[in-house]
Amino acid sequence: MRVISDRRVRSANRLVAYLCCLLLIIGVGSVCAQPGKAPDDRGAVVVRRPAAAQLRDLQRSQAYQYDNEPPPPDDSLGRFLYYYWRQFMRLFNSKAYDDYGQYVLLAVLIGVVFYLLRKANYLDFLFPRQSQSSQLDYESSPEDIQGIDFGTAISQAIDGKQYRLAVRLLYLQTLKRLTDAQLIRYQREKTNRQYVYELAGTPHQRGFERLTQQFDYVWYGNAAIDSDQFARLQADFRAFQLLNIHQSLS
Repeated sequence: MRVISDRRVRSANRLVAYLCCLLLIIGVGSVCAQPGKAPDDRGAVVVRRPAAAQLRDLQRSQAYQYDNEPPPPDDSLGRFLYYYWRQFMRLFNSKAYDDYGQYVLLAVLIGVVFYLLRKANYLDFLFPRQSQSSQLDYESSPEDIQGIDFGTAISQAIDGKQYRLAVRLLYLQTLKRLTDAQLIRYQREKTNRQYVYELAGTPHQRGFERLTQQFDYVWYGNAAIDSDQFARLQADFRAFQLLNIHQSLS
């Protein structure tokens, strides 16, 4: 038993000796690794600036371009579009656009949409237009369609090369003849489309609808026509008046 105890004591002593040596080595290494104290430098700091040419070269160097923007195109048209596209994007990224530009752009877009809807007659229920049959250069009472001397008025318009007005008078003359034949009921508040509907089921509807489309295009579409175009339109009106309803009209 005493031999075993001595062996254990010797083993413990050796283990303690190993640990002491290990701690000694670590301690010496830590002391050696400590940096020396930095000198107390109180001298003035000298700022070194690169030369202007060198700075420009560095700014233009592709090695320092970190964005993903593609290079400008090689052709002239591509460079032109590329330049204005960059200006356009700069505008949207500017402070002025954030402050008030976006509201101006929104107002312009709303105005354009409103104009297109108004032009396409989608807003007539909000802003009804004046009845087309009543917009005359003459007095617009219901009796006027009976009181106009259409032959003289049309000749004067043609002599003055007022072909749009002449087309208008031809259309009003057609309305008068349809009214005299009791095929429609002329009223100031009615639109031309209502007169087309009144002729439904008669052989006159198709021809009158075509004349109505031509009249609307010339008069309300502000289409400029010359003497040759007017002559063709006048022939269409005369053919309708003479061939389609001559048996019913006086």
